[in-house]
Amino acid sequence: MGFLFVLLPASLALYHLLVARSDRLRQPFLVAVTLIFYAIGGSQYLLLLIASVALNYMAARLIASGTPESRQAKMALATGISLNLALLFYFKYMNFFIGNANALFGTELVLRSVVLPLGISFFTFQQIGFLVDLSRGRFALGRAIDYASFVLFFPQLLSGPIVKYDELTPQLRTRPPRGTASANILIGLTIFALGLAKKTVIADSIGGLAAPVFDAAAVGRSPGMAESWIAAFAYTAQIYFDFSGYSDMAIGVARMFGIVLPLNFHSPLRATSIIDLWRRWHVTLSRWAQTYIFQPLSMPMARFAAHRMPGRFGMFLMSFALPTMLSMIVIGIWHGAGWTFVLFGALQGLYMAVNEYWRQARRKKRKANKSAPRFYEAPLARALTLVAFVVAVVAFRAPDLASASILYASMIGGGDAGAPLLSASWPGGLGGAVAALAAVYAIVYLAPNTQQFMARWNPVLEWEKWRKVDPPARPIEWKMTAIWVSASALVLFLGFVLMMRGTTNFIYFNF
Repeated sequence: MGFLFVLLPASLALYHLLVARSDRLRQPFLVAVTLIFYAIGGSQYLLLLIASVALNYMAARLIASGTPESRQAKMALATGISLNLALLFYFKYMNFFIGNANALFGTELVLRSVVLPLGISFFTFQQIGFLVDLSRGRFALGRAIDYASFVLFFPQLLSGPIVKYDELTPQLRTRPPRGTASANILIGLTIFALGLAKKTVIADSIGGLAAPVFDAAAVGRSPGMAESWIAAFAYTAQIYFDFSGYSDMAIGVARMFGIVLPLNFHSPLRATSIIDLWRRWHVTLSRWAQTYIFQPLSMPMARFAAHRMPGRFGMFLMSFALPTMLSMIVIGIWHGAGWTFVLFGALQGLYMAVNEYWRQARRKKRKANKSAPRFYEAPLARALTLVAFVVAVVAFRAPDLASASILYASMIGGGDAGAPLLSASWPGGLGGAVAALAAVYAIVYLAPNTQQFMARWNPVLEWEKWRKVDPPARPIEWKMTAIWVSASALVLFLGFVLMMRGTTNFIYFNF
């Protein structure tokens, strides 16, 4: 609350009135605001964040001072990546590792409780990507303040998007054009308002359908089959609107400062395949995994298959299926230290491997028969993709594998359902729950997303490419008129009012 009502307005006023046109003050000012912002939520780890930035910049200097193939550059890259991963492992995974070691070997190792530093998964991956890109010669290393402002840009520090150096730094270095401040503030505020409404109006409300069922499974109770499916679909919608809402808010705040961030969500639940879904769900994390995990694994594994595993299936297995599985397991574990996240990632990797194998087979068959897709194939593929994703999301939400097993058993009718959970806790019982879900998913499938709504204002980087992907059947675009601005103000006010309920804790802040 202090950020929204004090720090953000004060920072915007100082930035646009005194700082924006100054090449010396603009980036240091944004870094200072970020440090204040971080201190509000996690002051005990402020020095850790600063040390992480400093050490990574030192590694970058060593990489940049040599040739890409020099021993110094390779050692600096390996050391930098290792330090980042060690930091992430200690704070996020050490207790999980020790707990499993105790269970496996019968030991009694103890690690004191460690509080997860805010945004550590995001700024760690962002800095690893920077070091790798620098070593590949994608850009030249800039000044220390360029690097600091790249990492310490508060709108996306805590939960993304995970940006690249050459996407953000040129904008931070450049003076904003004259006369654009008011337009950027208005556009950014509208995007922010839509994100806040997604979170407070939809995500927090529909989450009430999921919580009772998952909480019951966590204490060993078996919900009914219908309740289990309702909870799974409800949580999928909750996390969709929660994180897409946060992404909108980050993009909106950055735009208020004249900075355009990359897209992070593009109606992924409307995808007709799980591969397409992951291109559009948490776009920057999927891009990171594709660039820094899948591609480095795929090429050498394909060469291995060409020599040791002749045949199409062997090549498919080594060049696509295994690298995809490993990439998705990493994405799963990135979300949290638990076997449920491993299961979530493994299911997604399996889905994608089956999806690609089927797509290759269908492409070959269609080419031979010269047949076009039938009218029902896209809706059927969309429904199958959604159900598969919803099934995997159960593991994402469940606190442990035992709870996930209870819910999976209930979803196929194998549970021992006790007293109804939703009949008493949700208005209208199961009928009201289904109606609420239908309304939420109607928004997902029928309404334009935030970027499509703001399409004429280039809301994200590379918008000309993304606007061609799944355009809405009935486009509705925001205009800078009194009516639309008033509507934006009303949405923002509604979001603030509902935020006062005290339930506005973003799910991805846990990661």
